[in-house]
Amino acid sequence: MADFKLNRQILPFSNAFYRGLSDLISPSWLSLFNANEFNPAKTQNILLIYFQAGSQDFDVDDLRNHTKYTGGYTESSRTVKLFWEVIKGFKPTDRCLLLKFVMSCSRAPLLGFKYLQPCFTIHKVPCDVPLWATIGGQDVDRLPSASTCYNTLKLPTYKRSSTLRSKLVYAISSNTGFELS
Repeated sequence: MADFKLNRQILPFSNAFYRGLSDLISPSWLSLFNANEFNPAKTQNILLIYFQAGSQDFDVDDLRNHTKYTGGYTESSRTVKLFWEVIKGFKPTDRCLLLKFVMSCSRAPLLGFKYLQPCFTIHKVPCDVPLWATIGGQDVDRLPSASTCYNTLKLPTYKRSSTLRSKLVYAISSNTGFELS
């Protein structure tokens, strides 16, 4: 009975998994690793490192071309223009942190952002800023936040790229999303 449950009953599933894995990684490469190296509880997951090694960046223009704007933002809004300027200046690791912050995944969709559902969205967040601060040119203190289920970045209206950059870097580095709302 044990042989049937542990070996024969799962054989079709095991074979299907092996065929799929063999499509991604050559079986000769898999033989380089032992069972302990595939156990994430004992060591780093080597497959994860292998898959992420070549994909530490994404096409910012592809993301920009397939981004939706809501809450009052348009592609020509000053803050949106500053956002894309700041993102282009980010290191690849920071851009991946941004994706993780907004989408809960640090990599771009396999076929590009055109196929991301729901699409990447930048939403204008209304901020209560005193009139004297607005006249004086002060930026808002609020941090950007995200709705990961909807791939939405909630972006306050920043006036300076330096402020937008510092607030965005702080938000994406804090490993939080909607908690900042």
